[in-house]
Amino acid sequence: MVPWHETLAVRIGMRLVGLGILSMAAATGRALYAKVHAHPPAQATLPELGLCAVLVVLLLVGAVMVSLGAVLCRSVPVPGRWSVTLGEGAQPDAPTVHGKGAGVPPKIS
Repeated sequence: MVPWHETLAVRIGMRLVGLGILSMAAATGRALYAKVHAHPPAQATLPELGLCAVLVVLLLVGAVMVSLGAVLCRSVPVPGRWSVTLGEGAQPDAPTVHGKGAGVPPKIS
């Protein structure tokens, strides 16, 4: 059986979602351009800066979705040294990384 993220529908769908996000970025860029150039030059307002941040995020996410597509959903093996386990004498609710007392902050007295 083929993993769900390797099917043709998912590969095409993820790229189409990326194109949709890029089209939202284009609309956001047009709105930002119109907002900035509608008035004489002045200092940027907080909503304009927020719109710039939204534009950057949309461009980044859209570009990654179009270029990588379903590869983003592929599972990645994690080496054993990075897995979280309980160390010696550790409490069940305080996970540590492999090694004696690794990841446990020192007690300050």
